[in-house]
Amino acid sequence: MTRTDWPAGRGDRAAFTRTHGEERAARFLTAFHEGDPVGDALFTADVPRAALMRQLRSALRAGEAAPGDAPQVAAFLDDMRAAVSDADWEQIERGRRVYLSIPVLTHSVALGPGSLVNTYSSPAISTVLVGTGRLVDGALRRLIDTRNWNYHLYAAGALEPGGGGFEHTGMVRAMHAYARAQHLERHPDTGEWGLPINAIDMLRTWFDFTYIPYRGLAAMGYDLTEEQIRDVYGMWQVVGRLLGIPADLLAGLDDHESSEPMVQAVAAVAGKPDDGSRALVDALVGATAAQLALVLGLPEGPLVERTQAQIRIIHGDELADWLAIPRTSMQVAELLQVPVVRQRYDFLRQLPAELEREIATNEAMLTHLLAATEDGKSAYETAPAGEETAA
Repeated sequence: MTRTDWPAGRGDRAAFTRTHGEERAARFLTAFHEGDPVGDALFTADVPRAALMRQLRSALRAGEAAPGDAPQVAAFLDDMRAAVSDADWEQIERGRRVYLSIPVLTHSVALGPGSLVNTYSSPAISTVLVGTGRLVDGALRRLIDTRNWNYHLYAAGALEPGGGGFEHTGMVRAMHAYARAQHLERHPDTGEWGLPINAIDMLRTWFDFTYIPYRGLAAMGYDLTEEQIRDVYGMWQVVGRLLGIPADLLAGLDDHESSEPMVQAVAAVAGKPDDGSRALVDALVGATAAQLALVLGLPEGPLVERTQAQIRIIHGDELADWLAIPRTSMQVAELLQVPVVRQRYDFLRQLPAELEREIATNEAMLTHLLAATEDGKSAYETAPAGEETAA
């Protein structure tokens, strides 16, 4: 397959062009074959991979490459630093506070039943993930890994060079490059979906941490103001650049409304959920229930039904049906809570002292949960260095 071919799994180019325009179609065609050159270079270097990853981790932690580091590590750090060079740190702090105004365990719902379900629903992604054999069998581990990375983003100063969010996002980016290289080695034909974990796949995943979860939170009663939404997107613009998503694809995606045309365009080429998608989501439901059972001391059965209900509330019946998520009476109980949650959140924003207490409480919980998930065994920390099979 050449870089001028529209991947077969992405639907009909002519139909896409009629709906979304030739300019966007041309950019998507390029993006289907676009990885992350700076990240990909890490896995074509002559330096032994384990040594290179040690250099990378130390450089990310320091916020800059050391004089003796490999050129690929230095280039990676230069790109990471460039991503935050013009960041609006005041907006990032406001975005962080928006996150902390909502209970962290509620964000876990938006992350698991929200973000990850949408990620797994695209066969372009599920093909790569199921091919490793680990996301289905190790779903709880992968859920912990994603939460651990996400928690790192919301500490004060996390995205500054050397901060925990900067460091861990760099490792996630390296993990994507490693997974891309490994998948291409096993499956060099890119005719179906384009390059694995390509720029469009990454942009879709970016929406899984912006558009998808915050619309899901609104469905659960957390209606953010337009200013709050813009602050969230402003923070994630920086995270997106740190992840290596091309800046022109992120340009102008400042809130739900401005993102809608791109969301629809990305959805048009994502493909319908396949058996791999359903296997991943089924494993995720079980992992989410198992983790909640441990935290809450409750039986897993009702928590499975609750997670299934949350998927239907966040994503709607069409996607839930594609994913074979059963309908459950628990959905009614979940929806009955929404007016109470909405009223409380509205009142909270009108009471500055109470809002500050809420933020402090949620930040303390975030710190606790980060410590609980920080064991150094995440796939993005271990696999690129050759310490375990890639996820």
